[in-house]
Amino acid sequence: MTTEEEATVANPYRAAIVGRRDQSRPFTEDFATELDEAVAAMNAGAWISTAADTFFAELTGHVTTCGTAAAGAMETYRSAIEGQPEQVPMNSWQTHWRNLR
Repeated sequence: MTTEEEATVANPYRAAIVGRRDQSRPFTEDFATELDEAVAAMNAGAWISTAADTFFAELTGHVTTCGTAAAGAMETYRSAIEGQPEQVPMNSWQTHWRNLR
C-alpha cells in the first residue's frame, strides 16, 4: 500500500450532507409550525359550526403530517451523516462523488 492510499482526508460527501442539513433546518422548523396560527385561531373560536369541526379535525391531521414530515427530513439527514465516516482515503468515491453519474 502506498502512502497516498493510506492518507485520509475529511469526507467531503459527509460535509456536503451536513451543509445541506444545516441549510434545511430553518425550513423544516418553519414547516413543522406552519399551521400553528390557524390552530390557535380555531381554538380561540374563529369559526364555530359543524363544518368548522370537520375542518379543524382535518387541520390537526395536517399539523401532525407536517410535523412528521419535518422530523423525517431531519432524520434522513442524521442517518446519512452517521452512515459516513469522518475521514476517508484520498482515492475513495466520497472524494469524487460530485463526478459520479
